[in-house]
Amino acid sequence: MDIHRAIIFLNVILCKGASFAQSFVSLDCENVATGILNEDTKLTCSIQSTIVKTYDYIELSKIEKNEKRTSVFSLKAGAKQPHNRIIIIHPDSKNVSLLIQKTQLQDEGNYQYYLETVSGHDYQVITLKVKAPYSLPKVRLASNVTRRMKATDLICETTGYPLSEIHWFVYEKTNLTSRAETNHVKTSQGLFKLTSTLPITVAESALEGNYTCAVWNVEERVYEVKKHFPIPFLDEPNTHRQSEEKKTQVLTAIFVIVGALAIGIIILTIFRFRRNLYTVIQRESTMPMMQSVQGADS
Repeated sequence: MDIHRAIIFLNVILCKGASFAQSFVSLDCENVATGILNEDTKLTCSIQSTIVKTYDYIELSKIEKNEKRTSVFSLKAGAKQPHNRIIIIHPDSKNVSLLIQKTQLQDEGNYQYYLETVSGHDYQVITLKVKAPYSLPKVRLASNVTRRMKATDLICETTGYPLSEIHWFVYEKTNLTSRAETNHVKTSQGLFKLTSTLPITVAESALEGNYTCAVWNVEERVYEVKKHFPIPFLDEPNTHRQSEEKKTQVLTAIFVIVGALAIGIIILTIFRFRRNLYTVIQRESTMPMMQSVQGADS
């Protein structure tokens, strides 16, 4: 019975001692960090203590989906830093911030930062988000004769990360997003390529002007990048307009040919008239000479 009480007393003392030691030190970290693809990302952390001046041991572990922790960086005081993409910025100080060099998409996730000192230990969970800014959208016009109504498609393409939305506007006021069809595919680098198609029919000809393709960042709730695209007034379907243009070209060619023929006929008529006139004048000038010759012979 005395042995049992002694064990309980010892456990209580140890637990209180551990809590007491831990109370002398705490780890203060920014809980969310956002990194840019292929750029360095800082995980900001510091030791909060009036006694401790630096760490004895630190470790950064990635928390997998199954809650398993995989160590990606660890360092003891006075030891050389490991040769990987993660380094401690200010060794031997209370600033225990880490730097992830050339951040990649696979670095995204939750991490546990563990700190151990002579006066206790602490840990913090940090969420790392990775972002690849979307490229300036490419917008183009494309004829579409597969729809029931002949239309012109306005197509917008852009690439980035994470998955975002494409919104359409005209004059940056009228929202046409609900009429567009947007799809996405993953590139070999893991980025998202967004393609949005907005049909513009004859009925929408009053919407002539600057159309805007805008990339909406869902998480940050901001428009990340925009592209304005002016289009001409659509008074009729493209196929019909092209047919009318061809008719106009044919008529113009016919007028040119007919005009050329008429000018040729006029020139030919003038030439013949002048030739006939010359013949008449020659005949009239030779007649008196012939009459005088006939009179001398008689």
